[in-house]
Amino acid sequence: MCLTKALHGAATGTVRMASENKEMKWLRLTICALVVGVCAGCAGGSPQQDASWKLVPITEIGMVVGEWEGLVKKDHATLPGGSVRLMIRANSTYLFAGQTATTAGVGSGDLEPRDGRLVGDTEKRAVKFTLYDHRGKTVMLVESTNHFTGERYHGEFTKVQ
Repeated sequence: MCLTKALHGAATGTVRMASENKEMKWLRLTICALVVGVCAGCAGGSPQQDASWKLVPITEIGMVVGEWEGLVKKDHATLPGGSVRLMIRANSTYLFAGQTATTAGVGSGDLEPRDGRLVGDTEKRAVKFTLYDHRGKTVMLVESTNHFTGERYHGEFTKVQ
């Protein structure tokens, strides 16, 4: 009986239509899920769009001197980032040490104030430190670019107490 219905459906084209309807439903569902996912990702609180992030201009190095810790992630990475310890010294230098599950890194450089931020540029990397107040908590966002590979990193740090 089922074989007869299937053959009849194939002869009249109704089987293909049912398949096309299922394909269209699946395509619509997939597109909808993708759009919702992109919108949710964009709605995340970046400091430029989220009013709870208030820029705190760095007017002197003493505002950020000390030890900071946080996570750093490569831009557009799908794998977790690594833990980093950052030290900013009163002589306008920084030191960092960090590791992921597979690699470790250390570095240092000089910093200078520019437009309310601290910036540094060495032969190996360029860095930019930006200070924010996020819901009463002091947070420093760090952006870094490796000059040799072009890879970009970003991190969110809090001061070690």
